[in-house]
Amino acid sequence: MRKINVVLGAALAFGGLSLSVWAQEIVIGQSVPLSGSNADIGRDMRDGALAIFNRANASNQLGGRKIKLVTLDNANNRQRAAENSQQLITQNGAHVLFGYNSATTSIDALSQVVHNNMLFFAPFSGSPSLRSHPNIYSVRASYRDEVAKIMENKRSVGANKAVVLYYDDDVGQSNYDAVASVFVEAGVSKPKGVAVKRGAPITEAQVAALTQDQPHYVLATTQFNVVGEYLKISTDKGIPIPVAALSFVNPDELVESVGNLARGTVVSQVMPSPRAANQISVPIIKECAEALAALNGAKLNYTNLESCIAAKALVAILRKAGNNLTREGILKATPTVGRIDLGGFVLNYGPGQQSGSTWVDLTILSRGSRFVQ
Repeated sequence: MRKINVVLGAALAFGGLSLSVWAQEIVIGQSVPLSGSNADIGRDMRDGALAIFNRANASNQLGGRKIKLVTLDNANNRQRAAENSQQLITQNGAHVLFGYNSATTSIDALSQVVHNNMLFFAPFSGSPSLRSHPNIYSVRASYRDEVAKIMENKRSVGANKAVVLYYDDDVGQSNYDAVASVFVEAGVSKPKGVAVKRGAPITEAQVAALTQDQPHYVLATTQFNVVGEYLKISTDKGIPIPVAALSFVNPDELVESVGNLARGTVVSQVMPSPRAANQISVPIIKECAEALAALNGAKLNYTNLESCIAAKALVAILRKAGNNLTREGILKATPTVGRIDLGGFVLNYGPGQQSGSTWVDLTILSRGSRFVQ
């Protein structure tokens, strides 16, 4: 008997498939910021998913198997995120990586998910650096989809000239290239770009570079803090060129940081509005609001709503995998799941169809520091 136990222990330690077959828990690994300036966003990402996974466990949706969400703090640091991915896979035995907070914190996990033949589901990014990877399936529209919607809206009011604000690293450059390509394909001149260092404040010189050619708007592909700093400096300088931002900007955080300075700012959204009216009329939003309230009493926002929707979709994929809840089995099941109607928000997956949604809407900050559609 001892020999058998030793052999089984070795299999569990070194074989990802053996671990998945024998474990009674389905481990979902997540790396998000739980400390630092983006901690609130990371907690929303964790809690939106946890609320749904708890419901799935309570209602026995996976035939006795329980979902265990393991969330590690990456402090929005790329190196720490890479270490988290390694730990989640090798020490925590994650069956799936899920809901990372950005392309930057996701990109170093790609070689690991390939090596372990596993699914990387619903990173919070529309970056092209993640869109074509065979192990990644998304629930949100791409940045190209968002840019096309913004550009269509701006052109309808005669605003054709944009300047792009982006990060000066490989992911930021990829995002700029994606934005620029949408303009070029639409027959519009390639927009100028101004790069800022990730994690550093925007400078007055960079704000001057953004505004010197008098663009109609600044198209931001950065997080909310950079947009907020731009708005403060440009307003102080008397050159308040308006902002249109991709969904990477958290609108709630932007309002908290600069208030009415952001009035008129357009932010594209890849999820339906979590506002109270939708919580009554849209089943998935109502479910997410109730699940979150039951978890910790928190209010629904765009971030925890997206995480909730992603978790609902992942439960559907796990159910599709049936008894083959191994890393490989879950990955193989994902493109066979087809249409997932979550109750007011629909995703579609299939062979070569890894972006579940192309849905984009625009919100604008109006009176009362509220984003409205």
